Parts: sequence; C-alpha cells; structure tokens
Amino acid sequence: MLDTIIIGSGFGGSVAANRLALAGQKVLVLERGPWRDSVPVRSMGVERRAPFPYGMKAITHLLRGAQLGGRRLNLNKAGMYEFFSFPGLMVLATSAVGGGSTAYGGLLQTPHDPRYWEGHHPELDPTVIEAYYPKILADLGATPFTPDLQLPNSIWTHFPSQPGNRCTPAAQQPDMAMLLPGTLAEAGRAVTTDAGIERRYCAFDGDSFLGSRGGAKASADFIYLGPVLSRGATVRDLCEVSRIEPIATRGSQGYRVHFTDLATRRPELVKAKRVVLAAGTMNTLRLLFAGSRSPGGLAPMPALGQRFGANCDLMGAWMRKPGAWSSFSSTPSIGSFAVSGIDTPEFGMGGFPGLDSLPLPAFVKRRLARWIFIYGMGTDSGKATAGFERERLTVQYDERQEPLFGDIRTAFGLLESESGEPVRALPKPFTVHQWGGAGLGPDPQRGVVDHRGEVYGNPGLFIADGAALPVAVGAPPSVAIAAWSHYVADALAQASG
Repeated sequence: MLDTIIIGSGFGGSVAANRLALAGQKVLVLERGPWRDSVPVRSMGVERRAPFPYGMKAITHLLRGAQLGGRRLNLNKAGMYEFFSFPGLMVLATSAVGGGSTAYGGLLQTPHDPRYWEGHHPELDPTVIEAYYPKILADLGATPFTPDLQLPNSIWTHFPSQPGNRCTPAAQQPDMAMLLPGTLAEAGRAVTTDAGIERRYCAFDGDSFLGSRGGAKASADFIYLGPVLSRGATVRDLCEVSRIEPIATRGSQGYRVHFTDLATRRPELVKAKRVVLAAGTMNTLRLLFAGSRSPGGLAPMPALGQRFGANCDLMGAWMRKPGAWSSFSSTPSIGSFAVSGIDTPEFGMGGFPGLDSLPLPAFVKRRLARWIFIYGMGTDSGKATAGFERERLTVQYDERQEPLFGDIRTAFGLLESESGEPVRALPKPFTVHQWGGAGLGPDPQRGVVDHRGEVYGNPGLFIADGAALPVAVGAPPSVAIAAWSHYVADALAQASG
C-alpha cells in the first residue's frame, strides 16, 4: 500500500508531491492529462508526450472536451482544455501534467487582502502559510514587471505618459514566472537549471495560453515534479480517476482509488493510507460529489458545493489601430493598468503570442495582430453554488449578485472612450480562476476541510487545490494555491514522519 496518492498535478498536486517525496514518502501522482512536449519535459527523459495546440495541432489538441448545459462532449483525451458552459458562467480548465500551470499567463501575485487566511479556522495560523510566499516566488523565478525590461510589447507601449488620462499603467505591477532574456539577442537561448533540466529564454513567439514549448514560462511539471521523479514520486499520466472509496486498514482508514488508464483503456485501482485531491477545482468537486453519493463511499459533506466563485473574471479585447507592435510578438501578460475612480478590481492586458501559428485566414491574423487581450478580476462574494446532477457538475452563478462586474464593464467603457478604439467584453463571465466549493471552514457545516486541509468526516483525505480556497483571491490564485499545498503537505509529512 502506498503512503500517499495525489490526484492531479497542477500547482496543488505538484507542490504536494514535491514536499512529500522530499520528506521520504512514496507518492503516486495520477494525472488524467498527458505530459506536454516541451524542452524541459524532453530533457527530463519523458518519452510519451502530447503536443501543445500550436499550428495544425490546434485542430486536434486544443479541446479535451466540453460540457454544454447537460450535454457532455469528449473530444480528445490528449486535448489541452476542458470547457464548461453554465447559466451565467463559462469555465475553462486545463488538462496536462502540470495542470493549469502549463497554460497560465505566468502572473505571480499574492492575495490582495493581506488578511486573506485570517478568520477561517480558529486553529489556523495565517503566518505559517504566508511564510511560503517568498519560497514560491523564488521557485518560479518571479521577475518584476518594469518599464526597463527588454520586451517588444508592454503596458507602457499602450499607455505612454499622457497627463489627464484615466487609464494608465498601474503603480504596482505583478511579477512574471518567465525566463526573460537580458537582451533581445538572447531570446530562445538554452540554459540548464540546478536540477539539470533544460529551458530556453522567452523568444516572444509563444510561451502563451497555448503552453510554453521552450519552458520559458515556469510550470509545475518541471519546477516541482521533475526534481523528485527519482526521489520517491511516480507520475502516471493519462490516468483518469472515477471514484474514491474508504477502506479499513490496520485499524485506521485508507482509500481505494479507481481509475482508467486512458492509453490502454483498462480500469485499475490502487490503495493508499492517504489521498490528496488536487485535480483542479472542477474535477475535485466532481470526485467529491461522486464519492459521497456512491454506496460505501465518502462520508457526507454538508458544505460541499457551497461558497463557489469565479474571481470576478471578465475578459475582452481592445481592438487597436495598426501600429509598430504586434500582439503576436509578446509575453502572454504585458502588465496591469489602473482606471482612476475605479479602485477595487484589477485590470490587465496581454498579447496573443502563438495564435499566428493557427490555421486561420490571413485577414483574421492581421486583425488579431492588433488586438490586445484585456481582463478584469476581483473578489466575488462566494454566493454561487456547485451541484451534481446525472453525473455532471452544475453551477449557479449570477453576475447580478457581484457589483464588481459593473465596475469592470464601466472601466472597459472608459478605455474605449478615452482611446477612441473599440473594446468588446464577453457577454458573461468567463473564468480560469474558479475557486471554492470544498472550502476551508471552522466546522463541517461551514466548510469541507479543516485547518490541516483534511476533509471533515473523511480522515486521510486532503484537498490541496483551488477547491479548498475559503474566499476569492482577487488576483491570479497560483501563489495562494501553491502556498496552501506547501502548508498541507509539510504538515502531513511532519505528522507522518
């Protein structure tokens, strides 16, 4: 029997696997997505790899599947994204070893609220979790976003200093988990990490939401999993978990995990003393709902599905006039902007590097080359709920209950009027920062996990991803999730030592 099974390999799963393996435990990571074909992954000796959806591969590998209302579409087990459409909300999740870290914009920000972890459980010491922030930023190579970076396209390109403008570069810019060249001549040059893993400096022609082929963007697969593959951690990709069952083992509770090897199509099961769920918010919730409703399954979780949120994510495009820059020659994020008089949401911009490789008509590419991706985000209330019907997740999310969306739409309108160039927002929220539904709380009626990340009523079952977040981060949640996973895994390793 294994010490620990970890389901999922994003920031939550990979960090947990890293910490437990370094503590001497035998850890099995089950990931339903494939290893992606990047320079770092090839240098790690991984033989079975699936392509990122660049070029013609976008036709076959962009989508893994989609849930449209009550209908489920399965397209390609090696596809990159899973799309969900619910009344009031669209959700995008990533499928790969490394999870969402393979497709994120590389932004590294701690929670906006400095008291984020306070007041959720009387035995939780927020300073213990917060102490992990500097380590995570160092692990991921956080680079401050400043005007003197050698970038072909940045927030300062689009907001030159003009007194009186309401839309300006934000005074405080995020960090980027990006290996940036000191000069443009260094773009694409290879380097080797201390762990012996090869990466390449950003060449401003990819490293985007379609994935980082050269490894310029730090992702959990090679930052956290790579160094422990020969030190106690085993990763099985293309293994989709369907059910988690409690079992009695030597007077205590362990777990049996049922999964399908998608490469062979064979059902399998493994047993462990502990299970760490880190399959991403949507899939973690699905497994908890399914497990609690099956005969002999998980103990009831009264708060499951409560306090779900979308981080007030709203996306759009700023349709600029032709200029000397191209949206294709860019980092995925180009910085944050501020709108005077609208202080609460965070606003940012990005390019579309890599989209020029897709099989699109020339006139579409010419138009996309002058579009800037824009977004607003902030702390939503957690009034939304998740449920489970006919083996599928349901989400009830109402934009009208979240005043911040009005502020974000107003800000987009100000950007349009001030620039004289169209800004188009999506008609309803589209989130890649879904959170909660199995959150931290002081008791089983107000939370699914306790101060250790252990699921109430289910000893030995832990949650280490965004599903456990107690409230919205208000910024990209990667650092918060990684810190929570560090905290949960280190405490688990200490208790098991």
